[in-house]
Amino acid sequence: MKVWLDALTPKQGRLAASLANALREGGHEVLVTCRDYECTSFTIKLHGLEPVVVGVHGGAANLDKLVADGERILALSRLVHAFRPHALISYPNPSASRVAFGLGLKYVAFDDTPHAAAANRLALPLCDALVASEALRGDFDRFLLPGTRVVYYRGVDEAIWVKRFTPKGTAVRELNLEERRYVVVRPEEYKAAYYSWKGWGWLELCEELARRGFDVVVLPRYEEQRLAALKRGFAVPPSCVDGMDLAYYAAAVVTGGGTMAREAALLGVPSYYLFPLELKVSSFVSAMGFPLSRWTGDPHELAEEIAGTEVGEIEESILKAKGLLGEMETPEKILAEILAELLQP
Repeated sequence: MKVWLDALTPKQGRLAASLANALREGGHEVLVTCRDYECTSFTIKLHGLEPVVVGVHGGAANLDKLVADGERILALSRLVHAFRPHALISYPNPSASRVAFGLGLKYVAFDDTPHAAAANRLALPLCDALVASEALRGDFDRFLLPGTRVVYYRGVDEAIWVKRFTPKGTAVRELNLEERRYVVVRPEEYKAAYYSWKGWGWLELCEELARRGFDVVVLPRYEEQRLAALKRGFAVPPSCVDGMDLAYYAAAVVTGGGTMAREAALLGVPSYYLFPLELKVSSFVSAMGFPLSRWTGDPHELAEEIAGTEVGEIEESILKAKGLLGEMETPEKILAEILAELLQP
């Protein structure tokens, strides 16, 4: 069969690429598209695929988001119609789901963000099937039409690419870092439609970490964050890097979102997220024994905790994580079964 996979963010790019490779291994033809946003295209290429870049991020304003989405729908319509796929695979995605609906394609959605209400309201009613972590059982029901097939699995999305990951240390060498003597900090995605909270004190945390002798590597989402980090002398990669490779050799990872913290925790690296909500998929990872915590204290206390973790503890955690990761399910087989059922004559 022919399958179209679309991604809007680097995390979605990881999932799309991982699923696309699994589908190709099964003999299917794939088209991978993505939006021109942050390092999404770069991330897909890390997995050996060449995505077609279509459309841009509209920014923080509602009108700009709407216009960008409309333009992307038009461009995707022509491209996808020429490819003639049987199905779309993507996170809740207003532009791609609308194109799939208009062209009569089956749509299998993946989702781990029930708090992203705008995207879920626009896209999930159009899906034929939803695949999600069992940690989120029932959380998407309010967005789905009656009769939509929902399949839960005992894992989280990040496991599919973490299981296939091999550390290389490229980013560590390029940035002249010392293993376990630096901390990766990822600010919040404050321009997302779902983000309505005040940001956390990531710059203050960076300063506290630097006072304790750590190098601090900031992976910004937006230009304003990059400039703020550079102004204070923190390391910022000059171009896209493999965030997982950087995380693997770090002393810790701290993020205003959830994805990178879960990736690092699945690798065994101490990870903290400061998202304003308790994320069920992150709690699921923590409950399995991976080193992931939601931090609600102040930056000083967090820096103290990170500084108090010995290198030997991290190495033991990495070994433990390898065993735990083997107990997690990944959704490739589920996807193949759903597609076979949806596309049967």
